Amino acid sequence: MVDNKAPAKRRGFVVGLCLAFGLLALFGGAGQVRAEEPRTVCPICSKAGNQSAGYGDHAVHTLGRGAVNTLFGWTEMLRQPTETAKEGGNVATGIGRGIGQSVTRTLAGVGEVLTFWSPKTKDGYVNFAHDCPICLGKKKP
Repeated sequence: MVDNKAPAKRRGFVVGLCLAFGLLALFGGAGQVRAEEPRTVCPICSKAGNQSAGYGDHAVHTLGRGAVNTLFGWTEMLRQPTETAKEGGNVATGIGRGIGQSVTRTLAGVGEVLTFWSPKTKDGYVNFAHDCPICLGKKKP
């Protein structure tokens, strides 16, 4: 019996892979900051991490950051070995760090997707993450 759906499945996989690499190419340089450029936080993280933001703004941006972290947490497996090699470290250590950071970023994203709706408490909003793969944790000066 011939499976006629196999070419369509492969085509969908290739399209998804091309989309992922395209997004990585688009946002891949986001973590590179020149010394003369001021460090800023991306628009998503600035609102999601702002404890004085209104409920609607905070919820929407937290959901966005959670989705980005969940979908693109795997990019840490590429970024960490590269950063370690640039620093002159052992690439195997970078691979281990990449796997750990990938799992951490993905789980933090899932946590934020599940709790984006939570109201502000006396201690502030619930935050599982403080950055995303777009800004990569750059802090405001």
